[in-house]
Amino acid sequence: MKEPFNPFIINTYQGKEYFCNREFELKTLISHIENDRNVVLYAWRRLGKSALIHRLFDELESSKNYETLYIDLLATQNIGESIQSISAAIYDKYGKTSNGISASIQKLMASIGATISFNSLSGAPELTLGVNNTKQPNQSLAALGEFLATRKKRVVIAIDEFQQINDYQGEKAEAVFRSWVQQIPEVRFIFSGSHRTLMEAMFTEKKRPFYQSSMLESLQPISLEDYSEFITQHFQVAKKKIELDSIAKIYHWSRGQTYTVQLVCNHLYAKHNKVTNADVDVVFDQILVQQQAIYTNFQKMLTRTQWNVFRAIAKEEPLQNPLSKGFIQKYNLGAASTVSTALKALERLELVIKDEENYLVHEVQLARWMARI
Repeated sequence: MKEPFNPFIINTYQGKEYFCNREFELKTLISHIENDRNVVLYAWRRLGKSALIHRLFDELESSKNYETLYIDLLATQNIGESIQSISAAIYDKYGKTSNGISASIQKLMASIGATISFNSLSGAPELTLGVNNTKQPNQSLAALGEFLATRKKRVVIAIDEFQQINDYQGEKAEAVFRSWVQQIPEVRFIFSGSHRTLMEAMFTEKKRPFYQSSMLESLQPISLEDYSEFITQHFQVAKKKIELDSIAKIYHWSRGQTYTVQLVCNHLYAKHNKVTNADVDVVFDQILVQQQAIYTNFQKMLTRTQWNVFRAIAKEEPLQNPLSKGFIQKYNLGAASTVSTALKALERLELVIKDEENYLVHEVQLARWMARI
């Protein structure tokens, strides 16, 4: 990879030198993989799950003992689209050779109804993933799994936003995927998700297909101490300066959320050689102003009561008891039953989360913007 201009990466993983710590989590995941355990990696949004997976894959690939596949199900709406995502990842990994497309991949893609064509201008191969409607999902997955199981190296598959399969209408997606995993014991799986409640339910409820099938690993925020060392080091390398109290200010405003910490530091690194607390406040304001057009739409999406409860939680967070008389009266929210109904709707929409007995607005930057209005 090319060296980034700014060491505070906000888009994707770009190497371990730009990745803050997570050494304990990394060793834990490697131990699970080496000892043939599948893993559930879950956390609230933007805590760095995907980056950690790519960091893990970097280590596994470097060992020369593993091959890795990353699959994101966030945009999928049914099991057919999930199979397309898996097929695309396999094609990208194994399909292209110095002589064109491997025969084994051509055979595999044909078996699941995918076609390979060539661009009329460049001559480059293109994959059209129209999974054959006559094939049952388990048959397509079986073909893909058989291919992966025959690889000389051990294959590790990370399926990100795995909780998405809960939204597939009229399909027993959990049972289909569980059957697939059982068919290929040679392959290790990491099931990653940003909806903690759903992910926990999928793997801990007795009646669910994935019950106790994987090791649960909950990702927590990186510590202030570790982030302080990481941020200070990158500023010093560029002969820039940032004080520890400014880093603490960024960390607490960001609620320790990896993406927001990185975003604030990215702006400060780009603009200042010596960062002050006033500079930090200016960046906070700029970030919220940039998002304002998006955030104002939330009021249109919610009922008046839901919006009022949502805004009140943002102003009070961390909030322990949203049904307390004091909280309801302070923000004139009406009856406790009305607040309870609105709260359940906000949780269902993942706008509000309950984390260690505290109610929070899920998106940190949205919470900071709402607290101001």
